[in-house]
Amino acid sequence: MNKLGSGFIFALAAAIFFLVVWFTFKDVNLGQFVQNTALSDVLKLFGLGLIFHLSFGVIMWVAFWLHYKLRLPAIEILTLPLMMHLFLYLMPMKGGMLFQVFYSKHKYHLDMSKGFSLGLMVFLNSLLLTIFLGLAMIYLLPVDSLRLKLIIWAMGAGLVGMVVSMGFLPSANIVGEGLLNRFLNFLINVRVQLMEQFKNIRLFFGLLITTLVSVIIQAFWFWQTALALDFPCAFAPVLLVVLILRIILLVRVLPGNLGVQELMIGVVFATAGFQMEEGLMIGVITRLISVFWSAMIGLPALYANLKYFDSHSLKGLLQRVSRADR
Repeated sequence: MNKLGSGFIFALAAAIFFLVVWFTFKDVNLGQFVQNTALSDVLKLFGLGLIFHLSFGVIMWVAFWLHYKLRLPAIEILTLPLMMHLFLYLMPMKGGMLFQVFYSKHKYHLDMSKGFSLGLMVFLNSLLLTIFLGLAMIYLLPVDSLRLKLIIWAMGAGLVGMVVSMGFLPSANIVGEGLLNRFLNFLINVRVQLMEQFKNIRLFFGLLITTLVSVIIQAFWFWQTALALDFPCAFAPVLLVVLILRIILLVRVLPGNLGVQELMIGVVFATAGFQMEEGLMIGVITRLISVFWSAMIGLPALYANLKYFDSHSLKGLLQRVSRADR
């Protein structure tokens, strides 16, 4: 994409985000809002936001250790997820996933398809957790929302469709250098690696447990944000909302999904019986906290790792990751 096109997309994303922020806070007395917000609450929310991103690092650490026998350095449990989060703003569609694949290939010499299948394995664990735990919660909790039920059942149908589609792939790699053949061979390799990963019981349950812990931390963060904003609510409905958001928010169309992510959070919260404005405000505040930690930790970590990518600048790294996606 040329510079003019990229600039337009970033400008559009920023405009949507500021419109969402304006709509969210247009009826809020910001002076009184700041005055009524305790410093201890602010520090707690920032701390929970950091722990939430750290939980993603734990998921990656467990995945690399149990599947590749590679123990990531302790510092990367914190820096890797924040670098991935930063790339969501640099590459709209799949920046975080693509950077993780590029990172694992160039720093730890893992094959691109292996890096991709690892990310897919993490996603499938999240999807399984959302489907089974989400269905149990939506029928046990007093949440009378047909739309939420349909969303979770649709996720289950999508998972079945994915498994069936993988079964139609050829059993062995296809001979030939065409673009379609290369893509099919890539998917075949991913399927083989996924089958190996699912046979690894320790890997499967390790990812399932760490993903569950991460979901609980994110739900607790959202819940505490709601309480700090004087939105009385129970923890369980927020947990259900977060389970659904973990999958829905993977759909990205703009840099960092600016504005779109907040709207998705607001809509899902509204579907679960909350006020739309409450969900929007939670989305905006948690967004700002994530951006803060990405700038404070993720950006310096990217510059510190440039030497592994044969690049001398963030712009050069972005170009190399973009080329790797072609």
